[in-house]
Amino acid sequence: MEGGYTERIVVPSTYLTEPQGKIKNIILGVTGGIAIHKSIDVASQLVKGGASVHVVMTENATRLVQPLQFQVISRNPVLLNLFDAGTDWKPPHIDLADRADLLAIVPATANIIGKMANGIADDALSTVAVSVHCPILLAPAMNGHMYHNPFVQRNIDTLKTHGIHFVEPDSGDLACGYEGTGRLNTVDAIQQRINDILADTRSNSLPETTDLRGTRVLVTAGATREYIDPVRFITNRSSGKMGYAIAEAAAQRGAEVRLISGSATVPAPADIEIQHVETTLEMYDALLQAFKETDIVIMAGAPADYRPSEFTPHKIKKTAETLTLPLERNPDIAEALGEQKTDQTLVCFAAETNDILENAQKKLIRKNCDLIVANDILAEGAGFGVDTNIVTLLERDGTCEQLPRASKRDVADAILTKVISLRS
Repeated sequence: MEGGYTERIVVPSTYLTEPQGKIKNIILGVTGGIAIHKSIDVASQLVKGGASVHVVMTENATRLVQPLQFQVISRNPVLLNLFDAGTDWKPPHIDLADRADLLAIVPATANIIGKMANGIADDALSTVAVSVHCPILLAPAMNGHMYHNPFVQRNIDTLKTHGIHFVEPDSGDLACGYEGTGRLNTVDAIQQRINDILADTRSNSLPETTDLRGTRVLVTAGATREYIDPVRFITNRSSGKMGYAIAEAAAQRGAEVRLISGSATVPAPADIEIQHVETTLEMYDALLQAFKETDIVIMAGAPADYRPSEFTPHKIKKTAETLTLPLERNPDIAEALGEQKTDQTLVCFAAETNDILENAQKKLIRKNCDLIVANDILAEGAGFGVDTNIVTLLERDGTCEQLPRASKRDVADAILTKVISLRS
């Protein structure tokens, strides 16, 4: 390993079984969409991964695929009728709902989406959907005009508002002969989303610790915006998920947390002091003001490196074929904090696309960090927007620890555990 670092690989684990060997119970809801054949592959992959899969089919789904296929693949009975007799006194749909770790509906038609958004329970699957108390994942598949119908979109928005997860449909040729958005996403994408949700579920069930009690932790998250004119700006793809996960984990471990956040695509964590900023200069000023009263700073945010040299007070009109936009460098926030720090612990991030560890090592030294979290943003299951991450932790003494792909909450806890060891 370049730079004298010793790499330690940690073997990854699956989220379809718990560390103690408890098997995950997954309900696979199957509706009568033409993409139903992919749900057979999803069931197969889940079973191969060690999950206990219980299929619930709508009547229309049985017109396209025989329930026997799912029964053979899942190795469990298929629930078709709300009034089927169970093996004990408990109704089958309630029994499934009580045991489920996840309900995934693949494919999810406009019909089931509409039922769920309006609390309708008139068959086995829709009744299971209103009975479960576990995460729910929908993988929509339908004609493009149906998908973009305002009533369907309203139903989707309603479900998202209430915490329902989605695997967004792909674009391309549709079975109905049209081309557009509405094709069921890939089996790999659906499987990855299931793993991500189960990873977050397991993280949120971890026991609370108080090893950061009495410690002041300052976290940055999200992307900054550098305005060109009143309607346009330069930004990046940071979602804020990693920074928010760190803030939540630190608070759960007893820290006094302050979060400075740029633009984010996820709701801000509850019960945490948060200061919203827009530009890199605003984030810079906020950090400098709070730095002296902080014990640990974790720079998970993504401030823009450059900003327009001049802000145009009126919208720039489209008058020429090309537009030259002069940019000037923003201050390097982490480097400025590294110059000022005394007994604070400074953790920086290095989101890279090539020469990951070499570039991260250079940043570690240049910015005077105590720990740098490096990741390849092009790697599957890492980077922007996803719920998992794959990182390597680099310390100043040459220690280099590569973590497996894990939920961002698990990664957050690993970072905090490393920080505590550095301060002890």
